[in-house]
Amino acid sequence: MILEGNPVLKAARDFWRDLPKPVNIPDIRLLDVTTIPREILPHLIIAETTHANFDLSRFRLVGSEIARWFRTMPEGMDVKAYGALTDPAYLRHMRDMLAELIQRRRPIYCRSIYTLPAEGDLPATIVTAERLALPMADGETVVGCVIIVETLHATGGREGPLQLLPPERGIEVRHDPVEAVALL
Repeated sequence: MILEGNPVLKAARDFWRDLPKPVNIPDIRLLDVTTIPREILPHLIIAETTHANFDLSRFRLVGSEIARWFRTMPEGMDVKAYGALTDPAYLRHMRDMLAELIQRRRPIYCRSIYTLPAEGDLPATIVTAERLALPMADGETVVGCVIIVETLHATGGREGPLQLLPPERGIEVRHDPVEAVALL
């Protein structure tokens, strides 16, 4: 099971699974943020989605760990500003994830591997970003919001926060295919 090794993502999946689902997915308007488990909050992104191009349109909430790693993802940021921070491959990866999420209306897991080049006496650093995207309605029957819970782990010479968006010069990025997540 892909989530068993990541207790934060597993807790997020369990939390989402237990939310009331008036339209087969939870409605963001019914979410009481005080019920979100503490271990999830630092890794949390709540964003509005657009259906025309399967994109994020605005960040409603960004957790402290996400802000620490990415430094440039403030709440209220719109899609145009978000797109300016990324490269085309990352945007395609996120759109693929959101398209899958909107189409399946169930949690989606994805992983990205960032390889940062060696720097001075420090060896290359590998940062693994694991994401669980959870669909939420927004007063309608369609997916109008997404909760993304993301954990980042660095191995090698450098520790976070590292500027991953926009990618630093020389960073190699690999995005694995998205996977639907079992709800049990």
